[in-house]
Amino acid sequence: MARVIRRSFLEEVSERLPVSATTLVAIVVGAVSLYIFYRRKGPVHRPSTSARRPLSSPRNAGEASDVMTRIKNKAFIGKKICIAWEVLHDDKGWKAQGKALDILRFYAFSSEVYLMCRIYGADDKKKIIDLVKAVDGIERHRILFCTTEKGYEAFTRQIDPSLLVTNNAAQVAFLKRVIHTLVLVGGDGVVARNVACVPSVEAIAVDLE
Repeated sequence: MARVIRRSFLEEVSERLPVSATTLVAIVVGAVSLYIFYRRKGPVHRPSTSARRPLSSPRNAGEASDVMTRIKNKAFIGKKICIAWEVLHDDKGWKAQGKALDILRFYAFSSEVYLMCRIYGADDKKKIIDLVKAVDGIERHRILFCTTEKGYEAFTRQIDPSLLVTNNAAQVAFLKRVIHTLVLVGGDGVVARNVACVPSVEAIAVDLE
């Protein structure tokens, strides 16, 4: 009767694989050690997503205050401000019975103003430059031109101003998640703690006294 010789699992595997028994034992021991290590460490606990700041929430406690109060208190003096050309001027001239020009002069003199202008040709560009070239504080490289509404969004995201003044509700609804403070002129369809809706650009005029 033939005698059956039982062989260990390691011996069987070592013959089938091109590695020595010593190497195989080292691999098995290493794998077991890693398994025990991760079992003791336990699962990784990630912070709750509810603790993260919503994109539309203010970036600091000061921004929770009323937007118009901050404007009247000159909170944006010395800060970056993006203003859409359409809130200041139209085919009839400077808006708010001409007061829009004075408002532009104040912010251009006291802050870092970027004037965003949508144009349809070279004539529009020349006309705007001629209108604002006498405004102190308006630097040529801060007069920005584009041919589509998307250009305003791109300018604003790149500049990251402390204040955006525009008349486009869709832009405000989109940018309120990333911009500190926004003023929507001539609209009331956007509700957020960092958005003020006003009927005219005259609302952001600041008392110089």
